[in-house]
This record gives sequence, C-alpha cells and structure tokens, in this order.
Amino acid sequence: MILLSSAAQNIFWLGRYLSRIQQACNLLPFQDDKEAIEYAHAFCLPAWDANSLNALFLDPEQPFSIAAQFHNVRDDIQQLRAVLSPQTYSELNRLTKILDDKAVSLCEVVNECAEVLEGEVEQVFLFYALGRAVEDLDHQCRLEQVKDAQLQEIEKILGLLKTYGWHACHDSWQSLKEEQNMSALYNFSDDLATMFEVCE
Repeated sequence: MILLSSAAQNIFWLGRYLSRIQQACNLLPFQDDKEAIEYAHAFCLPAWDANSLNALFLDPEQPFSIAAQFHNVRDDIQQLRAVLSPQTYSELNRLTKILDDKAVSLCEVVNECAEVLEGEVEQVFLFYALGRAVEDLDHQCRLEQVKDAQLQEIEKILGLLKTYGWHACHDSWQSLKEEQNMSALYNFSDDLATMFEVCE
C-alpha cells in the first residue's frame, strides 16, 4: 500500500482529534474552580471557573468544543474514504451519523470510532497512533506532566514508520525528549508537517 502524505496527514489528525475529544470526555464536568482555571490557562481558553470552562467545551460555536472537534473527525473520515478499508469506512460513517439518537452520547461514539481504527492495516494505524500519541503528549506538556511512557511510545512509532520510508524529525525529536516543553513540541510538530509535505 502506497500512502500519500495528504492521506497520512489526515489519518494523523484524525488520531489527534479523537484523542482530544476523549480527553475532554474524561475530564468533564470540571467541578473545582482552581483546577478549571489552571487547565484554562494551560490551554489558553477564555474561562474563569469550572462552570465557564464546562460551557466552553459544550458550546458548538466554540472552536475548542467537543462538537467542533467532532466536526473535524467527520471531515477527516470523508477525506479518507479511499484509504480506509471498506469495512472501517462504513462503520465509521455509520457511527458518526447516529448522534440523533439521544440514547447515544458523542463520547460513546468517539470511543467506538477509536476501537474500529485499531483494526486498520499497520501503515494506516501507525499514523493514527502517532496522532493520538502526539495529542496526548501535547496535553501532558501543557500541564507539565510529561510521562516517559508517552515519549517511549512515540519513539517506537517513529521507528516503525521508518520501515515504510518515512524518515524525519530526528533532531527535533531528540530535543523534545530532552526539553519536554511546548517550545520543543512545536518544533517537532513543524518537522512533522514538513515531513508530510516533502513525502507528497
């Protein structure tokens, strides 16, 4: 399977958006004002207490909201129609269209989508897993809670991607492992974006 960089980038961001929504689902609702303010500051969100932060996540007009992130998930799935296996695409398409059923929550749908993508072919799964891992690392960097296991997971994925000819980010990745801060993460993310462009 020859994976175009545009498709790889869509898969990567699908992983990021799904992970971002799952993080929000696990955190909501915020109840402690101090905790909410610290989180809002870390993510540069316009919230001043738990209630305003909860409202921000649940307001579909806000770009950081769960609904807005889910819109991105739907867009990426449609972009990947020719890349995902027919079974995976069909199931993801079905899952993202059942939210009119009030008995099904968006958080439940996202968890099911993540489970479906676990069964994709290795190259597709690796970019999906990289997106999830980078999003989780972004979350940890912002909260200054970087875990060694997260860094090890990304290193493993990057190593496996080399077998498919995706070589990039060595210097910025080494710096990120050493510095473990947002500046280093931004540099690494820029290198990833360049990798997608170069490999087109």
